Amino acid sequence: MDDAAYFQAMPKAELHLHLDGSVRPKTVLELARQAGVPLPTEDQEKLKDFLQATDSTASLVEYIAYFELPIAVLQTVPALERATYELCEDLHNDNVRYVEIRYGPWLHVQQGLSLTDVLRAVLSGWSAGRKAFGLEGGIIVTALRDMPPPQNVSLAQVAGRFVSEGVVGFDLAGDEAGHPPILHEDAFRVARSLGLNITIHAGEAAGPESVRQAISMGAVRLGHGVRAQEDSEVVAMIREDGIELDMAPTSNAQTKAVRRLQDHPVKRFHEQGIKVTVSTDSRTVSDISLTQEFQTVARVLGCSREQIWAMNLQALEGGFGDQGTRARLKQEFADAEARLRPPAPTAG
Repeated sequence: MDDAAYFQAMPKAELHLHLDGSVRPKTVLELARQAGVPLPTEDQEKLKDFLQATDSTASLVEYIAYFELPIAVLQTVPALERATYELCEDLHNDNVRYVEIRYGPWLHVQQGLSLTDVLRAVLSGWSAGRKAFGLEGGIIVTALRDMPPPQNVSLAQVAGRFVSEGVVGFDLAGDEAGHPPILHEDAFRVARSLGLNITIHAGEAAGPESVRQAISMGAVRLGHGVRAQEDSEVVAMIREDGIELDMAPTSNAQTKAVRRLQDHPVKRFHEQGIKVTVSTDSRTVSDISLTQEFQTVARVLGCSREQIWAMNLQALEGGFGDQGTRARLKQEFADAEARLRPPAPTAG
């Protein structure tokens, strides 16, 4: 069985996935027409040039620019429900069984929705998609680095009201350079007190100090964490504290967290005993599925199928969703791995 078939057949877990970076181009086009949002082109294929990053994307700031059009069309309850539901369908087609979908509610209040409206809309789409496509997992609410800190405190307070309805974590994202995590320490203190698990984007567009701050604020998982490799003490801290790095090699190359894909540290970190997982980050913006990302990790970075299975199981182990559900899925994954394993050669 070649890698494409093998990794498609593998049941998968994805922990680092942005809703607004994963909206289908066709859906962006249709929602824009419905809402009267100006489009750079009415041609769906040409529209992809405004939704998908490339190898020539120069920075995280340039990468984030590809989110602007999807965010502009995700300003109503039906649009948010639809995008979330369709993402669940895309995950199902990719044989993803466990997922945590993240998004920044403050980005979706431009036409009068409240934070509560936005959370309920995404949770509604998630609930319907989860049931229709047999998914498990939850929603991660993301605070924004360039927001005034009190607004992120308010977001944490609202998110905490939905802990029993599918919200499983609290995150911080946006342009990392010049926006250290510690500025939003109060929001994360509130989030922790309300029972939200903590993950923070760190070590992508800023260096090891950003990683140190994120860990000090209670992050047990880091979004990316690539640039931790610049400081051996920080790498040792991550390993010793059992911090998980949820990495996305294709995206990390596009944002220039690594100079080129071949330089990505995920294999080395795994071999050093660091908890690492592999995700797409943004399925539309990076134009990739998790099946394809696993193929890339094998082909370009030299990870074995056994190493990729270990990273996939680590995603279940480190997930924020219901522990019993994750344990059940872990057994399902182990059974699938045994079925996919080639038979041992018989003595001739």
